[in-house]
Amino acid sequence: MTYVPPFGQSQTLARHLKIMDWLKAELVGGVAALFKAVALSSQDAMTDALASIVLTTYVLGRRLGVPFAQIEARVAMRARELALSGHEVERAYGDLSALEQHFETHGNT
Repeated sequence: MTYVPPFGQSQTLARHLKIMDWLKAELVGGVAALFKAVALSSQDAMTDALASIVLTTYVLGRRLGVPFAQIEARVAMRARELALSGHEVERAYGDLSALEQHFETHGNT
């Protein structure tokens, strides 16, 4: 995939690579923070870590040329597909159907 900076901005390849590495490190750091929060049973820290992971994922996607709306649409589509295919989490808890319903209720599909 060829990187195309948004809004016609020109960036050097070195700067782009540095930002991409930084975002990847942020993502890994968010996962580490989530694991620590789970170990501490801290709902607030878990929520913060999950929000950081989602936020970083959106920004990383945008840097790769994927629009936010496309990410949201694909997440909704994947939730629907996995729910219909009988994914383990869906069978046990119904989480994917709940996520699909969330997207429908909040207009993300």
